[in-house]
Amino acid sequence: MCGYCGNVTSYALGDAAVGEVLERPLAEVAAMVRESIASIDYDEYLQELVDWVVGHKTEKTVFASFPLDTDFGFGQAALAMPIWDHGKMGCGTLAVGVRPGGDGSWLVSAYIWPRMAAALESDGVFKPLTAAYLGLV
Repeated sequence: MCGYCGNVTSYALGDAAVGEVLERPLAEVAAMVRESIASIDYDEYLQELVDWVVGHKTEKTVFASFPLDTDFGFGQAALAMPIWDHGKMGCGTLAVGVRPGGDGSWLVSAYIWPRMAAALESDGVFKPLTAAYLGLV
């Protein structure tokens, strides 16, 4: 990867039964996620990813080819995050980003089943993403 310069987002995937996730404490579920991330040979994986990106390179950048208009009638959005559907039964996706304003906290956009959302929301570490939380009001 010497000499590569660019932006790419990669994902680590892991599988677990719903019951297994629901019956474990949050710390153990986090350990399962950490294991999925740590089990990857990143040198090989990222080299394959860079090779794929170089092989599929176009003249456009993602942002040039993906124009956003986030004005829904009450002004431009302060934050826009992507969402996607992998099309898998029981699949969940978490997109992690830095909160605007630079206080060190993260924004986690979750595309998950309602029961999984309820389990996460019951944990005090998660806060709803509101205008007040973003400092807009």
